[in-house]
Amino acid sequence: MKTQVIHLELHDDAVSVRDKMSWAKTARILLVWPPRGRILARSLDLLLLQRHAASLGAQFGLVTRSAEIRRAAGELGLPVFVTIAEAQSHPWQNRTSRAKPTRRGPRPNLQELRAEIHPPEPAWLTHAAARLTFFTLGVIAVLAVVLLFIPSATISLDPKLQTQDLTLQVSASQNVTSVNVAGNLPAHKMSVVVEGSQSAQATGQASVPDKPAQGVARFRNLTTSVIGIPAGTVIRASNEPAVHFVTTQDGVLAAGVGRTIDISVQAVEPGRAGNLAADTLIAIQGDLGPDLAVTNPEPTSGGTDRTVSMPTADDRAHLHDALLADLRQQALDQVVQKLSSGDLLFPTTLTLSPALDETYLPAEGQPGETLTLTLQVEFSIQYALTSDLNALAAAALDAGLAKEMLPLADTLTVEITGKPVSQAGGGTTFEIHASRMLKPNINLSSVTRAVQGLPPIEAGQRLESMLPLASPPQIQLVPSWWPWLPFLPFRITIRVYP
Repeated sequence: MKTQVIHLELHDDAVSVRDKMSWAKTARILLVWPPRGRILARSLDLLLLQRHAASLGAQFGLVTRSAEIRRAAGELGLPVFVTIAEAQSHPWQNRTSRAKPTRRGPRPNLQELRAEIHPPEPAWLTHAAARLTFFTLGVIAVLAVVLLFIPSATISLDPKLQTQDLTLQVSASQNVTSVNVAGNLPAHKMSVVVEGSQSAQATGQASVPDKPAQGVARFRNLTTSVIGIPAGTVIRASNEPAVHFVTTQDGVLAAGVGRTIDISVQAVEPGRAGNLAADTLIAIQGDLGPDLAVTNPEPTSGGTDRTVSMPTADDRAHLHDALLADLRQQALDQVVQKLSSGDLLFPTTLTLSPALDETYLPAEGQPGETLTLTLQVEFSIQYALTSDLNALAAAALDAGLAKEMLPLADTLTVEITGKPVSQAGGGTTFEIHASRMLKPNINLSSVTRAVQGLPPIEAGQRLESMLPLASPPQIQLVPSWWPWLPFLPFRITIRVYP
């Protein structure tokens, strides 16, 4: 009877030994203990192995010299041998001296039980023709796997592009908060403060006092006392506006009513206004007035005027307009620098706030050959964001987009076709021309299904017939010598340019 000999290792336990026993295909299983070491020494381990052998329909024997294991095996009625040769040459019966248990029924036939659990393989399975058939099927299966999973393909498509454009009337207003497809978008406001200075030659002329008039005043004593007249005594003329003279030297008037003295005088203010007729000086200002009478027996003379340059009102107006024009351009330049690229400025909305500072030199009415103006002003202006313009243009183009087309990214252009016009209500209207490129909306899944398993030439012809292409499709196979496109869709990659 065939016997499966299983040599145990020092690291084996009940579980690993059971696994080894399960691979046995014979009616008897012989476990050979290692010459050294102590494994499976418990009666419970041997009992579990005995039950497992019974479940396999096999007899279970041991080869060991360990007295401990032989004793445990004898208690369970297991056949124990000293060598493998002894086990193969002697019948497997209980070799202990204990009494055999009384059976209630006939002894089971272990070979029949094993045959029921492990029926013999059919004879046709071991036939050469069957083996060849199975081998051929295996080769075919491997080839099928190679055919399906190994090849890959990349298809590059260059679709025909189209241009979509339109002209749209746009209105920008600060009252609008968001872009809408009707053509309205928000107008934003920016303010800048600018200052500058500019000079111009005065074109006007004026006469101004040059030299003071001089003369002689005659003082007459109205008292009986001696009166001292100090230099700088002020005398007023009778004309209006009154001209004032001052004495240029001290004088002493002798006592006695009617006594007189002549003292030289000079006009306080220069100019021809000091040239007075005789007997025009009539009053003395100050404490001496009640005690003295005064007159000029001869006309005063020597007062002169001179002609000088003086800015006129027109000079001021022209200089103001010129400087304001420069500041207006300076404000526009500053706004342009602050705006983002593509933002649309509305120059007609530029407004001027009241001047923060306005200084003329010389002041009004003062002479001067050069007039200088310093201005500090604030300008406000409206503009539209390029993002709003693009959003409005894209929305308007999308409204007329065919379902089978897609917009090409980064091809949208917006041009202003006319000058923005400011309206009375505060809004600004202008016209834009928007355009972009379109490409066909290609269904990649449909393309993949259409070319699965086809030769490259036939696949290219089919793609050209079903798609609007600018050039023939490029098909790259891996490996390059493979005659068909992959049969599996996930092995095909579609690339659309652009």
